[in-house]
Amino acid sequence: MKYLCPLLCCSVLLGLSGQAQQPADTANAPASRDFRRIDILPAISYAPETKLTLGVIGVYYMDLYRGDTSTRFSNVQFLAVYTLANQVSTRLNWDIFTDGNRWRFRGETFFDIYPDRNYGRGNGASSLVVEFDEDGGADTLNYLNFNSNRLNFAPAFMRKLGRHWYVGLHYNLEYLFNARPIPDRWAFANADSTRISNLPDEGLRSGLGAIALFDSRDYVLNPIRGSLVEFSSLHFGTWLGSDFTFHSLRLDARQYINTWKNQTLALRGVVNFRFTPDANGIPLRALSRVGGRNFIRGYFLGTYQDNHLLAAEAEYRLPFWRESDTDPFWKIWKRLGLAVFGGVAQVAPRPGDFRMDQFRTAVGAGLRVLFNRKSRVTIRIDYALGLSAGSNGPGRRQSGFYFYLAEAF
Repeated sequence: MKYLCPLLCCSVLLGLSGQAQQPADTANAPASRDFRRIDILPAISYAPETKLTLGVIGVYYMDLYRGDTSTRFSNVQFLAVYTLANQVSTRLNWDIFTDGNRWRFRGETFFDIYPDRNYGRGNGASSLVVEFDEDGGADTLNYLNFNSNRLNFAPAFMRKLGRHWYVGLHYNLEYLFNARPIPDRWAFANADSTRISNLPDEGLRSGLGAIALFDSRDYVLNPIRGSLVEFSSLHFGTWLGSDFTFHSLRLDARQYINTWKNQTLALRGVVNFRFTPDANGIPLRALSRVGGRNFIRGYFLGTYQDNHLLAAEAEYRLPFWRESDTDPFWKIWKRLGLAVFGGVAQVAPRPGDFRMDQFRTAVGAGLRVLFNRKSRVTIRIDYALGLSAGSNGPGRRQSGFYFYLAEAF
């Protein structure tokens, strides 16, 4: 979904006003730490699919063991929006640390009645759909617009085994129902329509698996240095109430290099494999998917989707502020920063089908506004361009504009 006129200025100004001291998310944090804090921004945007969108977005910080600087700072991120097209999106993400980081509880949940796109399965996004308007006009797209009701719950419970190591279990449940095309009149335009029409969407998927995590980042939401390596597996089966049977293996590795002062080179690699005994046994939103606000920005989430995925991203973050900066907060320019980024990704039906010349590329740049000095949380305002020809239909490329709290990775 492409936002046409986001109203950002009021959000940025609200984020810069009334700032209080916020505890750092490091083991060497100052002894005095706030017990709790909440930062809220208005979420206002407009798109043809949603009309005017109104809501809030924010972060709630919690120091569950006040005064114990060996315990990381916990956070909960939330989003709630309503559109004039009677659509709703509510999301909650959490990362909670107990005493001495011995236990870590992480996850997300959301409920959406919101537009989505079905590009079908494959690394080409070549299915064509013709939408007819009330006046008889036609628009050719490479996706089918649809609405649906989606409920998701994905918690993870991890136990600390070493200085930076965690292991545990995680669960994923998503129920998609009441799916219906948005256009009143539409038709498939080519033989590749089977990539859309044969892809299951509605139903319940329920999976349980193991997770292993190495996390040495100095800050959770905006690291300067450190590493994050996460390996997870999930099994979806009828014994868990799932309508679909498949297995998922995922590796997400990130490295943060402090290049100079407080600048950061952030690197990321992702491998996501999904196996199923049924050729069409993986539903639309459970496929390995490229795109979105946090992964290969520049493509709509699901533009390229299939069983298996390989991807890599890099981002250079150049903040203008300094860690020891004591200048007054009214010097707004001291809160700004820049970022440039790029990524490549490819999906395939089988692991042996990946090809070096089939990676999809995206590049972009953005502005950073320091929202909270101690936790280093930023507002990111990014513009990204998908470089793959035809990603937005015949002869057209996709692009995306993103406004969100915290870095993409």
